[in-house]
Amino acid sequence: MPAPQVESGRVVWVADGDTITVRISGAKEKVRLVGIDTPELDDTRPAWQALAHEARAHVRARLRGRTVALERNPLGDDRDKFGRLLRYVVLDDGTDIGEEMIREGYARAYTRFPFSRRAKYEAAEREARNAGRGRWALSSSGPRRVAS
Repeated sequence: MPAPQVESGRVVWVADGDTITVRISGAKEKVRLVGIDTPELDDTRPAWQALAHEARAHVRARLRGRTVALERNPLGDDRDKFGRLLRYVVLDDGTDIGEEMIREGYARAYTRFPFSRRAKYEAAEREARNAGRGRWALSSSGPRRVAS
């Protein structure tokens, strides 16, 4: 039986800028936000690591303890290779947190896999890039490096 298109759940933990834990019908589920990618918390570049922590803090402030709508991406899988649910996360006022993260410069549009909101997310990324917000104000300082 396919997963419902929209579920609701209460956010109980924020691991990083694009992964949260949600209680759905009494069970805890890890959820990966569809269509975004935030810097890694263990990136060895100080500015990028700081942005990763800012991204997580933003998601915590916006989501922790709140009930959210979890919308399935009709173009993609239900879960990723790590078993996390793949969902758009939407607040009760209609705010799409993934789009907000991109618009604020905490994330980039993650286009490796198909997703239904790609055009909207790419437009938000252009806006953030043109305004020099968040990640777009940083120098890449070479390839992403993660501490081992």
